[in-house]
Amino acid sequence: MTSEIAGADPAEHAALFCYRHPDRETRVRCGRCDQPICMGCAMQGPVGMRCKSCGKPKRDPLTMMTPKQLGLGALVALGAGTIGGFIGIQMGFFFALCLGPFAGGFISEAVQRVTGYKRGARMKALVLGGILAGVLIAAGIYVQMYYGTYVGTEEAVGMEFLYTTVLAGALVYVIAAMIGAYSRLR
Repeated sequence: MTSEIAGADPAEHAALFCYRHPDRETRVRCGRCDQPICMGCAMQGPVGMRCKSCGKPKRDPLTMMTPKQLGLGALVALGAGTIGGFIGIQMGFFFALCLGPFAGGFISEAVQRVTGYKRGARMKALVLGGILAGVLIAAGIYVQMYYGTYVGTEEAVGMEFLYTTVLAGALVYVIAAMIGAYSRLR
């Protein structure tokens, strides 16, 4: 008796090689296009293994945003970032350091709600960029509010102190808020 099964196709048992890596022997085929794939190229699909081209969705619904979602997210991130930045600068170092992560988490949550809880690098860039741009706007408003009081007076030397205080407070707040926002987006 032979080890071959009667009526079996000998091509079925022939060695297969990955279509992307011809030097790798495999026994796995893509569940969609039926090309041989090695374990380095294989992805777990909804009904088995898939190759890289069949396994990757055309549009990822968790990371793609419509223009409306992107615009609303940018508006909320910039607005909340400006309000949070203005409050963070006026609070001082200690409170900015303590409350900055909560403000960043709040901003992140607000932007996520507006965009439909999207994920990914675009969302992180949107939230973190909104916080940074908002703090820059808030620092500009803060300096402009106090600039008129010091111009032409003997206290003009105090402007240097104002600039360093605003910049240092803004820096502490930005770092703390970005840490809080990033922890919410992971």
